[in-house]
Amino acid sequence: MCKCGAVRRPSRQVGSTTKGFRGIAARRPWLFRHSTRHAQTLADNEATPVSKQIQGVNSSTTHDPSLASSLVSSVVVFLSTACLSATSVSPPPPRTDDPQHAIKMTTFESWQHNAAALLPTRRPRQLLILIGAFLVTLLLVSVSLQNSETSSWRVRRPWATDVDTIPVGTVKGDDAIAEPKRMHMVIPVSKSDPRFCKNMLAQTILGYPRPTVVMWDQKFDDDRYLGKGSHLAKISGTLKWLEDPKNKKYDGDLVIMIDAYDVWFQLPPETLVARYHALRAAEDKRIAQRMGKAFSREKISSKVIFSASKRCGPNEIRSVACYPVPESPLPNDIYGAVTDTMDGPSQWAGLRTRHLVSGFIIGPVKDMRRIFQRANRNMAKCLEGDQKGDKYYLPKCHKGSDQSFFNEMFGQQEYHREVMRRHHRNAWDRFLDGMVPTRPGAPRRPHKIETLLIDDPLNPSFDHQLMSDPEYHVDQRYEFGIMVDHFSEVSHQTSNALHDTTFVNHSAPLGPQVDKPAHGQKIICSPRAPMPRDLVDNTGGLELFAEQGRPRWEQLPLYSDVCNGVIPVVAHHNWVNKKPIDTLWPSMWWTGHARQLLDARRAQAKDENERKRVGGVDTDTGKSLTWDDLCPAEWEKDVFLN
Repeated sequence: MCKCGAVRRPSRQVGSTTKGFRGIAARRPWLFRHSTRHAQTLADNEATPVSKQIQGVNSSTTHDPSLASSLVSSVVVFLSTACLSATSVSPPPPRTDDPQHAIKMTTFESWQHNAAALLPTRRPRQLLILIGAFLVTLLLVSVSLQNSETSSWRVRRPWATDVDTIPVGTVKGDDAIAEPKRMHMVIPVSKSDPRFCKNMLAQTILGYPRPTVVMWDQKFDDDRYLGKGSHLAKISGTLKWLEDPKNKKYDGDLVIMIDAYDVWFQLPPETLVARYHALRAAEDKRIAQRMGKAFSREKISSKVIFSASKRCGPNEIRSVACYPVPESPLPNDIYGAVTDTMDGPSQWAGLRTRHLVSGFIIGPVKDMRRIFQRANRNMAKCLEGDQKGDKYYLPKCHKGSDQSFFNEMFGQQEYHREVMRRHHRNAWDRFLDGMVPTRPGAPRRPHKIETLLIDDPLNPSFDHQLMSDPEYHVDQRYEFGIMVDHFSEVSHQTSNALHDTTFVNHSAPLGPQVDKPAHGQKIICSPRAPMPRDLVDNTGGLELFAEQGRPRWEQLPLYSDVCNGVIPVVAHHNWVNKKPIDTLWPSMWWTGHARQLLDARRAQAKDENERKRVGGVDTDTGKSLTWDDLCPAEWEKDVFLN
């Protein structure tokens, strides 16, 4: 860096400043290499409509900081040139008496001459002007990037992902298409009933692996807790399977943990696995933008996907379980005027999904084991009275809600990811963050959780629960790789969200299908229903139909989130009102063919023993239960809609 001092140096008989600049360019080619390209880029941007410039910056999956970097580099080149020129005499005017010389003047010479000509001869004044120009340029960069965020679908937060651009059908890698043997299904359930049989029927038709049920035949009778204690047992029961020594060999496999009585699969396992990998990749891009250099230094990776919820229930929103969770990447106008307000058709209907639901979880066995171990430990401490008297805990550990412990773990993880981000931020980063607030790793913008403004994710200005362990830890003791399915691509939960859904036949006009949804709730968004690219015909039960007259996916009624424009793999009916479980079951795509498809799936078995296992389960106590054991004939009318 040159020193532009106040002492005038003796004049040097150089002949021309151009020679001096040529010498500098020869010794320091990096200083001027990109000057022409930067100047041309800025000129092109001036000629481009603002709307297109904004779209170009923000339409990618994550924010590209190259524009800001180019502008800052241009400022650095300009200042360096100016500072160097201050050590030399002012350049003479171009030779106008020699036309050939004017023609031959290089682009570098012309640029250098014009830049030097703009500089005042009085050095103190020159420095003030240069410093002012530098600050003004950074201010313009900052303002332009802030103004580039609009309420449109494509131009959103830098870590937002447009659902149209998630390559769910083009996942590369060894696990892109997983055979059923690479996937395990675990279902906490103590006894069967027709709702569980509907769950099993859907899985069997679609070709999912035979599940293992945990907690089977256990009795729950403690009225102090939800489900008389069965919700708490979901944690310990699933952990028992994950810690079973004979399951250690499955550490690299995927395992799915689902609720028993209110979950319906509708798309095949190949689609679920492909979306799992695609969603992880998209989330990692968002996290990298949010955390900056801390993302790679801490080796952060999304591993376990939970279904997403609009509210942080049952936890208190002022608790660590809720307020550190980042803002949703969904469009900030997805529900129009009621987006992120409490003014929707139900209190939380207008909120964008950002919190987790524990009724659907998918991830590697090894990572799931670690999550359930921590949840089980936290549950034991809570039941022992560790949180007694804490105003941010509902009585009896949120009435025995298993979800409350996963919420707490998710909130602690996001709290400490912010701690990591700040730990790896230096003074120069903080200075640039103030100039370019959308650069990777810059602080989050203030946002709301319900009605409360979160101006600092570690210490919001409202009365809140303090993190018991707020310090940075090298061992990442709060990092679990937990993420949520914001766009409801693998699982859509219906609590406060039926207003987002309807059954859609993609071969028919959309309008009439959204006017009167089967659930009777009015759609609260501008509906969209693009046909996904990851649904392959002749799979997921369609191959069980006779070849002549075999339907295609686009011809079937599929439960769809028309606000996000996706067809989820799973519909999770966790709304407190369970009426839709009865009213929507007849709308599932296999209605009228369910018995035929179940028999066709059984016919694929190699022998009679294998045929009996189709549609059945294995228990954690070593029992093998058949379809007939689980679903007696008196339930057939309800299940098959005979």
